[in-house]
Amino acid sequence: MNRYSHRQAVRTVTAREIQVAVHSKGLVITAALTLVAVVAGILGVHFFGSDDDEAPDLVVTGMDTTAVSRVLGDSVDVTAAPDRDAAVAAVKDDGKDGALIRGDDGFELVTDGTADPVVASAAQIAASAVAQDEALTAVGVAPEAFAAALPDATVHATDVSDAAREDRLPAIVTTMVGTMVILMFILTFSANVGGRVTEEKSSRVVEIILATIRPLELLAGKVLAMLVVGLACTAVILAVALATMSAIGVLADVDLSPAIVLVLLVAYILGMLFFSALYAAAGSLVSKAEELSSTQMPVMLVFFAVMYPPLLGFNSLDSTFLQVLSWIPPMSLGLAPLQFAAGNFSLWQLGASFVVLAAATVLVLLLVARIYRSAILNNGRRLSWFRALRTA
Repeated sequence: MNRYSHRQAVRTVTAREIQVAVHSKGLVITAALTLVAVVAGILGVHFFGSDDDEAPDLVVTGMDTTAVSRVLGDSVDVTAAPDRDAAVAAVKDDGKDGALIRGDDGFELVTDGTADPVVASAAQIAASAVAQDEALTAVGVAPEAFAAALPDATVHATDVSDAAREDRLPAIVTTMVGTMVILMFILTFSANVGGRVTEEKSSRVVEIILATIRPLELLAGKVLAMLVVGLACTAVILAVALATMSAIGVLADVDLSPAIVLVLLVAYILGMLFFSALYAAAGSLVSKAEELSSTQMPVMLVFFAVMYPPLLGFNSLDSTFLQVLSWIPPMSLGLAPLQFAAGNFSLWQLGASFVVLAAATVLVLLLVARIYRSAILNNGRRLSWFRALRTA
């Protein structure tokens, strides 16, 4: 007679849950829609959001075009018009952004509609420069000699911080996007665990399953199975996303260091274990799928507590509040990788934060195991989280 093996029981449940997940239409459709959304988002940002920021067109009349161009540089394309009528026609009929006209009474800016701020600013700078040149000529000073004698008044900014934010901004943005992506995947796949638990409980299949294995082994198999499925789907989606970015030539602009990838992978695994366990507990508290949303709400609130601090505190990662929050699980799941990318966390600080998160995940798994064991065979009315925690 073969001895009962806990490891074999977990492996059997894991394999069964993976097979069910692969054949689940809902999960497959969700993964496919996510893939389409990611690719469409990349293409949309590239083709519709990558504006070349072309310089606006400014038509000038009654002024030296060369002098105006020298003053404005490359910020505005300057062309000349012989008179006011031609300048107005260039704006009205040819689509020029504005016309700066030098008349007897001063300067006039003609636009078709509200003036673009860049055009208005350029027109004011050009008018001031022309007026200054005319004043210098009137007092017998050559504008060229005045410009040559004028010292350089350019103000150069110097950042004396240990790690300039501008230098780290690409890594911060990439890590931020990666964090939001893994959180989206964690929510998608971990929530499926709760649905599976409720489905088996409502159909009474779980009672047959628990006749051969223990509740904790069933829970472990479900969590591990969804972790494997989530990792596989995430890898496929990210691979397609990277291939799409490479095909349109924007992959080189992404600061995707191996260290950040490893950090996000660890965060993803810990997050999947943490939330899969919570969703499994939520599923075990109810006997009908219609009641599942009520027990999932506290889990969603915890998820929002992880998602919103990185989004709302993106520009103030060095604040004391977010620094402290980066050590508190599960909020550290979203904040610690960003603090590392921003240079606010050293490698050992990041590792220590993840160790604290891992310890909290283990405690959650142990607590959920007690809730799951006491609630999974309860087919009466819905249990509340408070009652489940009190009786666990």
